[in-house]
Amino acid sequence: MTRLWWLPLLALFLSACQTRPVTDTDFTRPDQIQRWEMNGKLGYRTPEDGGSATFDWEQSPRHGAIHFSGPLGFGSAELTWRPGRARLETGKGEWQARSPGELAWHLTGFWLPVSALEYWSRGLVWPGAPAQAEKNEAGQLVRLRQLGWNLEFDRYEPVGQVALPHRIKAHQDANHFTLLIREWRPLP
Repeated sequence: MTRLWWLPLLALFLSACQTRPVTDTDFTRPDQIQRWEMNGKLGYRTPEDGGSATFDWEQSPRHGAIHFSGPLGFGSAELTWRPGRARLETGKGEWQARSPGELAWHLTGFWLPVSALEYWSRGLVWPGAPAQAEKNEAGQLVRLRQLGWNLEFDRYEPVGQVALPHRIKAHQDANHFTLLIREWRPLP
């Protein structure tokens, strides 16, 4: 009995080391969100084509996946990527490239900067290129010019303690897209 006197102390010590799980209410700035799931609708228009699709997007710091469904001409499509490699699977075939933006062209007919969208969708300037940004009094992006795209962030909604974009309108020359985010789920 005298040998086990340290067990209650060990249990107390180990319970003090446990941390509570991270929730979406723990984020106070959009740049703190590194992993997320979101869903919504992507609409696009080019001089030759136009369409829309619903999407489910899963993102982590090193890889991402977007599942599209709807009338993009493919029925459904799965775009996945990690550093240096991207893959697009549709009912019409499979393509591979170095970046997801190169493959998004197969879906829309124009270069959709998916890597930048990882930032834009959180209301952040993509750090990979120069930008001109205009923010409102709350510090949220309202207009952004980057990579030749002109973006308008016209609707933010609270997700936990953070306000995140729920609609982004963009145009580059005659190409247009609107990202309508229905649901955000920041992940720990």
